[in-house]
Amino acid sequence: MSVLQGFEPVNPASTAGSAVLTVTPRYMRFNKNTVQELDAPSYVQILTNPHTKQVAIRECAETDPNAIEFVTPNRKTVSVTLNSPVVLNAVLRFFDFPEVADDEVAFAQLKGTPFPDDKTVIFDVRDCRQGVMKKRGRKKGVDYNATGQDSTPRHAA
Repeated sequence: MSVLQGFEPVNPASTAGSAVLTVTPRYMRFNKNTVQELDAPSYVQILTNPHTKQVAIRECAETDPNAIEFVTPNRKTVSVTLNSPVVLNAVLRFFDFPEVADDEVAFAQLKGTPFPDDKTVIFDVRDCRQGVMKKRGRKKGVDYNATGQDSTPRHAA
């Protein structure tokens, strides 16, 4: 009887963490773990199930119907953002986002269940976390008149 009986080796190439899909009114983003679970495919299909309120992503060929370009070959991809109106509208029907301030954005985070044999990850909308986060990018600031004649600040658009 070996001292290591019952132990299994740890695979350093396996993904650490879970597959997550973040949905906002303007885009949907698959995190790095989702891309790795699917083995960074060039093309995928996005599928929705309105009865179970689930979203699935699966690898496919470029010639398959409804194929969406996912990962560009020969590029290091961390996460993938999709903002195609058709795809986004199909997923957004599952959510009711609240109105938020201009510097914020409502979001939903869905954890995925990978099915490696099918090259698929399924996300369950019923088990999502919703919230509000600050927007990134250009910050709204305060502009001042450069000549100094009118020193009252006015807010930039």
